[in-house]
Amino acid sequence: MKKLIYIIGMVGILIIINGCSHKAGSLKTLNIKQAKIGIVETTASDYKSTIHWYDKELNKILEKNMKYAMLGSAFHNPVYYDNEIYMIPQGLGNAKDSKKVISLNKNNFEIKEFSINNIALNDVAVSKDYIYTINTLSGDTHICRLNKSNNTLKEIIIDNEYVSGITAVRGKVYAFSSNMLSSSPECYLYIYNEELEILHKIDITQYGTSQYKFMYDENYLYAGVIMTKEDKPASTILKISIDTNEIEAININEEFPNDILQYKDKLIITNHDLVAYEGTKITILDKVTKKSESIELNNKTEFAGIMENVLVILNQEKISLYNIENKFELIKEISIEKRDNSYISSIVFIE
Repeated sequence: MKKLIYIIGMVGILIIINGCSHKAGSLKTLNIKQAKIGIVETTASDYKSTIHWYDKELNKILEKNMKYAMLGSAFHNPVYYDNEIYMIPQGLGNAKDSKKVISLNKNNFEIKEFSINNIALNDVAVSKDYIYTINTLSGDTHICRLNKSNNTLKEIIIDNEYVSGITAVRGKVYAFSSNMLSSSPECYLYIYNEELEILHKIDITQYGTSQYKFMYDENYLYAGVIMTKEDKPASTILKISIDTNEIEAININEEFPNDILQYKDKLIITNHDLVAYEGTKITILDKVTKKSESIELNNKTEFAGIMENVLVILNQEKISLYNIENKFELIKEISIEKRDNSYISSIVFIE
């Protein structure tokens, strides 16, 4: 519901302004190898998106213009698999009918399109052979699987449930769901194999709902919980064993866990309410001791990533670099310039 309010508000602001559009454009320079950070600018009112590429010192390198509307989302991170970065262009805000996933090649920035049957796609997960998407427009959730090699589709439906996020890890597909039509909230973790055959359905109501962003290491999947079952702000990270499905809830003592990033033996978690556009802290969580430390950046932590020993924070106004090893000292920041009818929807990284 919070996500729906966010999107409606964004579309309401942007739809009144019209702009021109053109097909996926050529790069303005050939400095692809220098590009490390991509800022995705998009709009709900026109088929017009741009990835602004910067080097690791935040010098502008190039731009890539594309004919997509609502490319990317603050609620769902791009998915990296092999040499590709996967994102969803939803389409115009009043229709969301693009019915596709795109991938960006990290070497040459070429775009591939993958057609999906459903409109209003929310999230994407990727494995070696398949692309998975979710659609929740009708009140049910449609999970669709696209075979990369032959473009065949398979779909399953979870009736009367809203899947907030989906991710694929080591031959399994994880879908986090909530049913708000029951007399009391019911939340589940569905675990499927790659054929979308159900392996496990785990009741996670006690932990809360609205799991949108994920991170995994060799043993565990981590998921942030935004709201409790009482529909109050949560401060929980779920640690899920990939082998046994055992779930541990970790209290990080700060509300609205957003991005979850790994740095050495710690997790860096941004704390930001994506609906209210509020939150300027990060939480450092020791993966072994579970001890947490909150750090105030005085900078809205809407998007985040890590390059070597640098934490990158992006929001609608600026992008900032922080030295992780030097108590998150600010290294550099620059203002973000956007078209009048646009907003920043995502950040991508080239290793």
